Amino acid sequence: MADPDLARLRAEAAERARARPRLPFEGTVSDDTVGGVPARYYRPARAVHRETAIVFLHGGYGVLGDLELQDAYARRIAGTLGVLVLSVDYRLASEFLLADSAADAVAGVNATRAAGGERVVLWGDSAGGAVALAAARRARVDGLVLTNPNVDLSLSRYDDSAPGGPGRELSEWAFTRWAGVARLADAPDLAADVGRLPPVFAAVGSEDSLLPDARHLVERCAHAGVRATLRVVPGASHGFMGGPDTAVAEAVVREAGRFVVG
Repeated sequence: MADPDLARLRAEAAERARARPRLPFEGTVSDDTVGGVPARYYRPARAVHRETAIVFLHGGYGVLGDLELQDAYARRIAGTLGVLVLSVDYRLASEFLLADSAADAVAGVNATRAAGGERVVLWGDSAGGAVALAAARRARVDGLVLTNPNVDLSLSRYDDSAPGGPGRELSEWAFTRWAGVARLADAPDLAADVGRLPPVFAAVGSEDSLLPDARHLVERCAHAGVRATLRVVPGASHGFMGGPDTAVAEAVVREAGRFVVG
């Protein structure tokens, strides 16, 4: 595809995010910087698991998004599970590489540990799942939660027949630049080396083009002796965690929490 108007796409995504009503949250929400990038803390009034912290990474093809994009998702995690959530506004392509995005996630992990977090979980949605997978190899983390994750950035397992996936054209353009490669085929498959990963919980809609990616990741983990599970949400498309079926989103958060938090 021709180069997209990235500034316009980002502005439109930001406008849509800011137009959404705030999800009610019992606790405090505060903005800060971590590792030189913007970050947002969600501290629930009822902290059930004080020893655990979640580092949250939003989606957006690796080229879009900010702290507002999935503010409701982060609030839901913190409020439902009773844990501290730190949302990291990681650096984006095409100005930066996936390695830079992952470094920002690692900084978030280190900040939560420095603040007393005994257990830290990386939680990524869509492209944020790719960031979480990349960061998990560089930081000491106790679990991974991946919803609708991008795993193979070459899109070799992308299911074009699935009706509810993310846009292929923008994915191809974005991931070539995010990975810093000349050809999409040379972009990394983040399921290629899973031996050093912590326990992995993945949730994907049955209509998502990325479902084969998640299946492959969990199968690779099983073969490598890494505890992993896949939750396929019937009838759901990409981005269902921010969709109108809040009961399903809540159920996935609770199930993920039982897996990685206890």
